[in-house]
Amino acid sequence: MKKITNIMLTCMICMQMIGCNNQNSNLNDKLIDNKKSLINSFASDNFTIKSVDYSEAFNGIEGCAIFLNNNKKEYQVYNEEACKKEVSPCSTFKIISTLIGLKKGILTSTETKMNYNGTKYPIDDWNRDLNLKEAFQASCIWYFRSVIDKVGQDSMQEEINKIHYGNCDISEWRGRSINSFPELNGFWLESSLKISPKEQVKILSNIFDGKTDFSNENIEILKEIMLVDKINNVFVYGKTGTGGEDNAWFVGMIEKGDEKYSFAVHLNKGKGNEISGQKAKEIAFKIINQYYK
Repeated sequence: MKKITNIMLTCMICMQMIGCNNQNSNLNDKLIDNKKSLINSFASDNFTIKSVDYSEAFNGIEGCAIFLNNNKKEYQVYNEEACKKEVSPCSTFKIISTLIGLKKGILTSTETKMNYNGTKYPIDDWNRDLNLKEAFQASCIWYFRSVIDKVGQDSMQEEINKIHYGNCDISEWRGRSINSFPELNGFWLESSLKISPKEQVKILSNIFDGKTDFSNENIEILKEIMLVDKINNVFVYGKTGTGGEDNAWFVGMIEKGDEKYSFAVHLNKGKGNEISGQKAKEIAFKIINQYYK
């Protein structure tokens, strides 16, 4: 009888321990979810949220736009819920991979060259040796795949954790084979890494306001290759990104004297072939020209 009682007590203790472990696991999951929600929440910044109507610029295409002025502590937001949804960053991640490549010494200037391997790629501008500026402006995937591989997965994970880049998930290091050539795939291309427009502008704002550990010298190199427009004293820096049928980006920063606006335009639904990074860029410039110049 005593033996049976001891067995029963042992079983009860084990069940309690399992229950505690499950509770701890659930608690950890909740803490992670809460932290994620906080990072992607407008309320967490204690900034003013100003709803704006940019529907004329979008002209029937579904998407969102967000502009952040850190000095005024104000978000100007078109379609707030869409601005909080995380999706693949696609080629907008070249902004971050450039800074990390520069920080690690893999890239040293706009002239840092990577050698073309002879493969016939679908974009002619990719079929030659390229330097950083050329590769960034041609949005050459194989160039940045090479940079990212030289950084390495552990170092890359450490760096994107520091800046809280979206969900920080680079577990699918080689991507999901959405392109036929292995060097044209990666975690940032319709794969594990995801980020919201709101998170994009916050990170860009931190970078250009000197609130990260990326050096001023490297940020100036980034600005040189990101510059897409200059009128009088207004400078526009940006990068496009195109994923699937429901994912197109244009993100960047406007510099107007002492004022800086970080911005993101994201498109998720259009007619025919309307969804592209180039289309997002066109919409962004309609907004910028009307409201920010």
